[in-house]
Amino acid sequence: MLVQTENNRSFYAACATSFLLRIEWGVATGFLPIHVYELGGSPVEVALVFSVFAAIMVLSSLFWGGISDAVGRRKTFIVIGMIGLLPIYLLIAFQEDILTIILLRGSTAILKGAVVPCGWALVSDLSSSEAVGRNMGILSAAELAGFAVGPAFGGLVAQFFSFQILWFSTAAICFAGGLIFLIAGADSAKLARSDGAIPLLETIRKKDAISKVLIISIALAFVLLGYSFLGPNLNVYLVKDLGYGKALVGAFTFIGMGLSALTQPFLGYFSDKYGRKPVMVLAALSLTSGNLVLLLGGEIHWVILSQILINYYGSFNTVASAYISDVVAPGERSGALGILNSLGSFARSAAAVAGGLVISATDIPTTLKIAAMFPMLSILMIIFVVRESRQSYDLRHERKR
Repeated sequence: MLVQTENNRSFYAACATSFLLRIEWGVATGFLPIHVYELGGSPVEVALVFSVFAAIMVLSSLFWGGISDAVGRRKTFIVIGMIGLLPIYLLIAFQEDILTIILLRGSTAILKGAVVPCGWALVSDLSSSEAVGRNMGILSAAELAGFAVGPAFGGLVAQFFSFQILWFSTAAICFAGGLIFLIAGADSAKLARSDGAIPLLETIRKKDAISKVLIISIALAFVLLGYSFLGPNLNVYLVKDLGYGKALVGAFTFIGMGLSALTQPFLGYFSDKYGRKPVMVLAALSLTSGNLVLLLGGEIHWVILSQILINYYGSFNTVASAYISDVVAPGERSGALGILNSLGSFARSAAAVAGGLVISATDIPTTLKIAAMFPMLSILMIIFVVRESRQSYDLRHERKR
């Protein structure tokens, strides 16, 4: 399965940068909640570490995605976003005040809101319509590999060194990601300035395109509600209630994310060949199953199985992004992907706070049952509302004829 893009060097630089960003993301998502808990934080405060970040991502992804399209640039936003994370993590390393940590974590969303839609849009820009799903699958594999390495790395450093050393290391990882893309990354030659037009507004005016973008974004939001309802409190539950060590908790995520990462290019290729909808349905069903498996008990084999099933939710995002590339013009994709990320971030934020409140008022089993319901709503949307876009599939088979 050879990579075929307009600029393979820039494509691989985007994958490497995304890998390092997701290491940072995996560390922060997995261990800032534990850090806050050990500082005396409540379940709601633990959830706020996650939800404040996600709430800011709602606006930053949409804003920076639209600006990127308007100025015809991806590289600038990716490099500044990555390097800008460095001072934030240096500040977190010296903080013990919970509110300050929550606000600093939230500020990282301003910068990552530039990196994420621009990275996905860049890969879309560099890819032909016949290979966009496969190439986004490779990008997603790099991201999930980073999400797998991040918690494993974070667990080892937090357990055998300290949280302060962990945040210093995370700052260095972000700087390395920005440096890599500064040296090796490049914008697509097909991308140009919009000559005064605002691409995001142009997309919104196209009723057919924007309706498809909104529908697929809402479907992703339901998936992320299921993922994030327990999300930030999951590792606290594994450490506090089930008694697993930080390093072992990181290993659980490494296994789940790692196996998911290995399959992403194949799932992207499958969606190119047979359509986007089957992969999205399977990803949502896997997430529901993973939440329910945790109800079977806290034994290590159930925890590992749940992590494997839960982390296949990433396939939904991969194929949803490819779907948007099918229905949106190249110069408008960053803004459209910003809409996808914004609605997803809103869902993450709302679910994290709601989940923290439910845990405080009830218990983990009740929270898991509620979380399992949301992906089922997404499945119903995909089956009955989403219209399959088969443009690249039809073009490929037309050429064969």
